[in-house]
Amino acid sequence: MDPLTHTLVGVNLAATPLGRDKTRLGAAALVLGANLPDVDSILYFTGHSDLALGFRRGWTHGILALFVLPFVQTALLMLFARLRPGPPVSGPWLLLLSSIGIVTHPALDWLNTYGMRWLMPFRGTWSYGDSVFIMDPLLWLILGGGWLAGRRATPPMIGLWIFFAGALAWVVGRRSPSYLIVVGIVAAILLGALLWRTTRSFAVPALVVTALYIGARLAIHHATTLEVRRQIGEPVTRMMAGPHPLDPTRWDVVAQTGDHYRYGTFQWRGRVLTLAERRLPVAKDSPEWEAARRHPSIRGFITWVRFPWYEVERGTSSTVVRVHDARRAMRGDSGREVVIGR
Repeated sequence: MDPLTHTLVGVNLAATPLGRDKTRLGAAALVLGANLPDVDSILYFTGHSDLALGFRRGWTHGILALFVLPFVQTALLMLFARLRPGPPVSGPWLLLLSSIGIVTHPALDWLNTYGMRWLMPFRGTWSYGDSVFIMDPLLWLILGGGWLAGRRATPPMIGLWIFFAGALAWVVGRRSPSYLIVVGIVAAILLGALLWRTTRSFAVPALVVTALYIGARLAIHHATTLEVRRQIGEPVTRMMAGPHPLDPTRWDVVAQTGDHYRYGTFQWRGRVLTLAERRLPVAKDSPEWEAARRHPSIRGFITWVRFPWYEVERGTSSTVVRVHDARRAMRGDSGREVVIGR
């Protein structure tokens, strides 16, 4: 999920008795833990984007990290507590709260179509929840409203709201400018929650509603996969039913049938499955494919490809291999190019 969603989960957990009452720095343990696995994104600042892509959602998100990172974070928080004297801190509680915050991160990441490598670093097998869009505005509303409602609309809080609204608009605008209207609506509603004069905390209800919403999304996804398999009418080896960012009744579909991928959309209104006429060829072993998938320039990209297919363009002195992921076929993605045989 996007960093805002991870942070909102953390701050809502911090606003519950777990974060308030158990130990000093308990809230920090929950908020920092909710974001800590994304420490792997620091590799993007090295300038090696493909290397960073191959490392993402791996070592710092897998089973080993879920065991090690809580101890690392707890040790750092205990050191901070020593440097900043104050009320006593409880090491066991900090470890437990760090564990809770950290485990929420890969659990949320698993929910979208990018997936998770739970067994890293022992095995690089991907697992996909395919149920919640990576930037879900309803989660922003539920979690953002739960945290902001009941807080004083002080200048720092207004400034924080402006910062996150602006950052979100910038990120979303780069990906899909048409999505900005949704960001504006969400930001306006959350500002209303902040200005709402109430002393009651809504953090716990927000977390409960979030869990119910995710459960509903998972149930709809399961029903969608069953219905799509039935309507395709031929054996399906692998399938993805990916969520729409706004409409829970609309799903993007990719299905492997034999040696081809079929892709399109499924709409629950009328139970309509619409597949493109074009069938994409499943990547098969060939000298070109073997050379492309081992090429160092796209090694990280290959790690993420879920439904690989490729095109070969042979020239007099070299061969160009274009590697694609059928997940992105409906967006007209051009994939990655590799030049071999020069």
